[in-house]
Amino acid sequence: MKNRMLIIPTVLTVLMFMLLLCGTGHAVAQSFAVKANAGTKGIGGELAVSLHEKINVRAGANFFSFSYFYETEPDDDFDLDAGLSLSNYSAMVDWHPFGNRFRLSGGIIYNGNTVTAEMQPKQSYEIGGDIYAPEELGNLEAEVTFSPITPYLGLGFGNAFRGSSFGMNVELGAMFQGSPRVNMSADGLLAPSASQGPQFEENLSWFTAYPVLTLSLYYRIN
Repeated sequence: MKNRMLIIPTVLTVLMFMLLLCGTGHAVAQSFAVKANAGTKGIGGELAVSLHEKINVRAGANFFSFSYFYETEPDDDFDLDAGLSLSNYSAMVDWHPFGNRFRLSGGIIYNGNTVTAEMQPKQSYEIGGDIYAPEELGNLEAEVTFSPITPYLGLGFGNAFRGSSFGMNVELGAMFQGSPRVNMSADGLLAPSASQGPQFEENLSWFTAYPVLTLSLYYRIN
């Protein structure tokens, strides 16, 4: 939390600095571009607007989902059903300090990313002389979520408003999402295991920055 509170004013300062630089150059005729994105934020698109010869703004959304059922060996105790859902909306400012394709970017992302996992018993257990079927043992479910308002900083190469009206961008950065939150639930004999959520949160507390790599194809409309 303390690191995130430091990052937010840093991002705002960078954005204000870039906007103030608009006053040092010449305004350009407003242009628009559309982008198709693919990367670690998911697959999606953006609308970009040129406000100044060195300043562009853009807004977009990215989505992706993946699920995997891992069926273990017959003599193992559990099967695992896992899922990843990427869902984020972004508002960005791009600053091209040298007026070319190189850029520094900052903004805010609404982060709806989640990771889920469910452990499903597949064998009967003997406890204290009593035998319990898998359905009596119950299932254990976990969901990992992140702070919904996430500052972003990055750098990239590409400018939809310079040169050809069609081209490609690449961007590398990080979403400063804070420590993950873990919610666990269980039923049956596994119900007490749900109390381990805080321990899992502590184990994941290092994962405060989500790496972002994005490749984009753009087309300038005017």
